[in-house]
Amino acid sequence: MAQVPITPRPPANEAPLREDGQHTHAWIAYHDGVADRLRDLSRRMGITDGSDAAAGELGEYLSASSSGTVGLANGTVTDIATLALTAGDWSVEGNVVFAPTGTVTYAQASVNVVSATSGSIVTRVAGATAATQLRLGTGGAVRINVTTPVTAYLVAQCGFTSGAVSADGIIWARRVR
Repeated sequence: MAQVPITPRPPANEAPLREDGQHTHAWIAYHDGVADRLRDLSRRMGITDGSDAAAGELGEYLSASSSGTVGLANGTVTDIATLALTAGDWSVEGNVVFAPTGTVTYAQASVNVVSATSGSIVTRVAGATAATQLRLGTGGAVRINVTTPVTAYLVAQCGFTSGAVSADGIIWARRVR
C-alpha cells in the first residue's frame, strides 16, 4: 500500500509571529514541514541536470551484459544475463544476439523474474534462416514492481535443425517510481 504524504497545515489558532517578531514553534514546524514536502516533490521529478539518478531515485538506470557467449540447447529456455533489482517499480527490457552455425527454425527473447523461463512479453521470429547473426529485442518493457530485491533474467530460446547456436545480450532497467 502506498504511503500517503502528509500535507503540512498551518497552525490557524496561532499568530505567525510572537511579540518579539520571531515565529512560534508551531509556525517553525509548519515551515519545516513545507520545506520537507517540497524536497520530497523535487526528488520525485527526477533528474534534470543530465547527471545519473542515484540509487533509489526516480530514473535510476541499471544494466548488465552476459559474461560471454552462452551455448543454447535446442528448444531450451536459457538465461543470457541477470540484473539485480532493488525494491521498487522498474521498467525492464533487453536485447539478445544469436550466433548460429547452422539453420535456425525460431528464436525468441524475453525478460522474467524466474530463471530459465520465458516472460509474459516474448519476441519470437520463426522460419528457417541460414547461419547468420540474429539480433532480437525482448518486445518492449516489462514492468517489475517488487517490495523486496529480485533478479531479472534476460532469457533466450532457439530451435535449430543443424549446427549450434550461442547467444549473448544485455538487460537494462529504469526505476519509474
